[in-house]
Amino acid sequence: MSVVPQRPASRLPAGVEARPARAGDLEAVVGLCNRCDVADLGMPDTEVDDIRAMWRRPGYDLDRNSVLVVAGGQPVGYGDVFEGEGFGMVDPGWRGRGIGGWLAGWIEELAGRAGDRVLEVSAPASDQAYAELMRRSGYRPGRSTWLMRLDMDEPPPLPVWPAGVEVRTFDREADARAVHRLVQDAFADIGNQPPRSYEFWVETHLERSDFDPGLWFLAADGGELVGVNLAQSGPLGGYVAQLAVRRDQRGRGIGLALLRHGFGELHRRGVREVYLDVDSENRTGATRLYERAGMRVQHRYDYWVKNLS
Repeated sequence: MSVVPQRPASRLPAGVEARPARAGDLEAVVGLCNRCDVADLGMPDTEVDDIRAMWRRPGYDLDRNSVLVVAGGQPVGYGDVFEGEGFGMVDPGWRGRGIGGWLAGWIEELAGRAGDRVLEVSAPASDQAYAELMRRSGYRPGRSTWLMRLDMDEPPPLPVWPAGVEVRTFDREADARAVHRLVQDAFADIGNQPPRSYEFWVETHLERSDFDPGLWFLAADGGELVGVNLAQSGPLGGYVAQLAVRRDQRGRGIGLALLRHGFGELHRRGVREVYLDVDSENRTGATRLYERAGMRVQHRYDYWVKNLS
């Protein structure tokens, strides 16, 4: 049985217990995430597939990498840590009782046990209490990410494709490894983006229940893959999970054309809001591209970093 570490300097309130999350807790954890999203962002921002994909990452183990804080049989806090990345939240109705501090200690302790030399955690920029907790705990400010949004009351502009570039949808058997290679190469230009194995990428993208090859668009020039737009559609709207253009093909308008092509298909299906995340350390000019496509910043997430060794 997994033992949840309990730091002597930080104790949970009376009547509150901690245990590893279990597969049957999935819906409850999603509900907790969305209660926090509404409090911090003004809108739900977590789907079942988001948490399920986290739990399916190769090497991830619920007993070892997660903790669920429970009061009266209901989840009031959740945290996990994996490969130096920590994630935690506390139900809005239970904040200010020390649970956040306990979770921060749990995440840091488990990261240290796993041999992580650097730990990175994040929270909405609006959560100033969390930011203060991080400062007191010895963390320094790191990068940020922005959640960007496009509202499509009208059909989006049609894409304009560069000469020789054609677009088609994804075929898993024929395209999966080539798409993975292109995405990994393109994302190497983004600061703090660790390389992801093919197995990791498959579990977190192709094995989602909302995976739809009809929303994965591949741009090719002379038969060579030059860019991809990997989108999905769910209860919260459309989402561009990964947009990547081969390094030597940037500046031709392929990224904007791929975006607009995807937006057009989502609009045709009745989707009226589309989201994506962009990293502040992205050196490819992605933020400017998304703004040209009509997207605007909805929320900011701040990351906090601590050296453990």
